[in-house]
Amino acid sequence: MHLAVRAFLLIFGLLFVGLGAFIGVKLANEARAGANRAEQLVPASAAVVATSALGTTLLVEGTLSKRNPARFHAFVAYIREEFRGADEHGDDQWVEDERGTPPLLIETSGLVQVSNEDYALVGTHEQWQEEGLNWNSQTEEGTKRYTGMIAGRPVLALGVVAPSREGNTVRAEWLFGGTRQRYIASQRETASFLPWIGLAFAFVGAAVAYLGVWRLRHWR
Repeated sequence: MHLAVRAFLLIFGLLFVGLGAFIGVKLANEARAGANRAEQLVPASAAVVATSALGTTLLVEGTLSKRNPARFHAFVAYIREEFRGADEHGDDQWVEDERGTPPLLIETSGLVQVSNEDYALVGTHEQWQEEGLNWNSQTEEGTKRYTGMIAGRPVLALGVVAPSREGNTVRAEWLFGGTRQRYIASQRETASFLPWIGLAFAFVGAAVAYLGVWRLRHWR
């Protein structure tokens, strides 16, 4: 086996070990921290938002107001992805090519205004996809799919109190299409299985790195 190939095995294996640690430790800890944060914050009503100091971090739980206009089909906010064909391993490739995340109204014993347009959608209500699964390399057009939020459905928002001419609003960090209880459960579930995925990556990486080291030591 060529020296360069053996060195590649070692480097590739170590990268997989690092990826396993990132998934199993860092991402799992972030999911756990997200659940803890949501548990510690008491959901704020519209009255609490209106009287809170600017910059205060709040959790708002309610329903998406039906005053929010639909932007595509029934979605009042969405992420669009385009199919770009299969990769070298035969797996489907989807690339985000459009995002519609406008300011939104949340009903929670009154109305709360989410005032920004750069929030993340960490959990959505529904998905819609065009028929077929195609990628045209000549026109560079592919099948589109949308995941998004629908008015009248439960929503959870995390953000900070921000000013506006009409009063306090919420500058959201993220929106989740569900209840606070469901968000916490999903984060706990994620935190529980990520270490196993990380361990699998680390095990494969360690095996490949060991093979590279063994080959280097016995190189002729």
